[in-house]
Amino acid sequence: MPNLLPKSVNSETKHKKETMTSFSVLRNFTSIALTAFCAIGVPGAIAQTSTYTYSVTDLGVLPNQKDSSSKPAALNNQTQVAGTAGTSAFIYDKNGKGMQDLGKDSFDSTARGFGINSLGQVVGDSTFGQLQLSHAAMFVNGSAVDLGTLKRVGNFSRANGINTSSQAVGFASDQRDGQNSRAFIINTTSRFSRMTDLGTLGGPSAQAWGINDSGFVTGNAQTSGQITVSQVSHAFIWNAKTGMLDLGTIGGDSSYGTSINEKNHVAGYSTIDTSGNRVHAFLYDGKQMVDLGTLSGAALDLDYSYALAVNVNDQVVGYTYLPSGDGPWSVAFVYSNGLMVNLNDLIGDASKNYRLDCATGINDKGEIVVIAYNNKAGAYHAVLLTPTSSVPPQK
Repeated sequence: MPNLLPKSVNSETKHKKETMTSFSVLRNFTSIALTAFCAIGVPGAIAQTSTYTYSVTDLGVLPNQKDSSSKPAALNNQTQVAGTAGTSAFIYDKNGKGMQDLGKDSFDSTARGFGINSLGQVVGDSTFGQLQLSHAAMFVNGSAVDLGTLKRVGNFSRANGINTSSQAVGFASDQRDGQNSRAFIINTTSRFSRMTDLGTLGGPSAQAWGINDSGFVTGNAQTSGQITVSQVSHAFIWNAKTGMLDLGTIGGDSSYGTSINEKNHVAGYSTIDTSGNRVHAFLYDGKQMVDLGTLSGAALDLDYSYALAVNVNDQVVGYTYLPSGDGPWSVAFVYSNGLMVNLNDLIGDASKNYRLDCATGINDKGEIVVIAYNNKAGAYHAVLLTPTSSVPPQK
């Protein structure tokens, strides 16, 4: 799919490029550039009055890694965080031993962590064997367990989410993070379990990104029509009884589902009209896509946003753009009660050292994980935001 980010964003400064690269490592949404972020545009500026504030906890980095960065992908209600640091998948336990290397016993492998359930089980991908092919993986006792791939699709796969029944979802493709892919679900508790293809919306490809505890899955699938490189994809909800449901778009051709909560509400992003490539974050509330807006107001070159996670309270997080002296800059946001707020405005004095670029996960307690630039360390770190007040943003 075409890159929907504006040219001004694609030709950013060094830190901006690092942000985009870091995020693509977490979720390389190759179709329609799901390396993008979330929101919905509205006329004029949105008043950002809020008594919701957060404390900031830096999750640090893994020891013995040449890379001094870490990037979170998801967290559960036990405040356990999954992500990637250097060439390893990690889990962080707020009440445990801090950040731990999930692949410490998998020598010479490269691993990434993408999803975590309430049991603390983490899935992602890892390289295996002499050919070092990257396969979907579940991390157990310091080692990566190979979940295989859909052989007729390709030799690569990745797992993006897992629920409390240990059902994992993701996609298999002909290359790492490839667009020519098929979405799968697999029961990771059985050594004899095989990936099940979730199908498509009529086109050749699909990708699954999230699953809830009831077994409902969201992602994006190509629609029917002429098979071309630019064939459109729509966000979907899938379950074993009804199959794949097309969620449509806000406007225009394409949409992508990235996260699903226990109400079967979906967060993601969509084109907003047929006149251009602007993308807005959405929340599908069971009936329709709600356009969440952006923080840029009427600035069309900044009118882009992407939703990456939603909790049971329909709070949505992701990223959007604001102007800076160096050009457009990605900023992490939280959307709650009809209002999108820049998370950088809600962390008090911590904003002097941390720039919150992209929020990747939120749990039902309202805790948020963010890719943040640590000024003192000169690197991107995973950070945890903990609510310090009980009143969410209001219009």
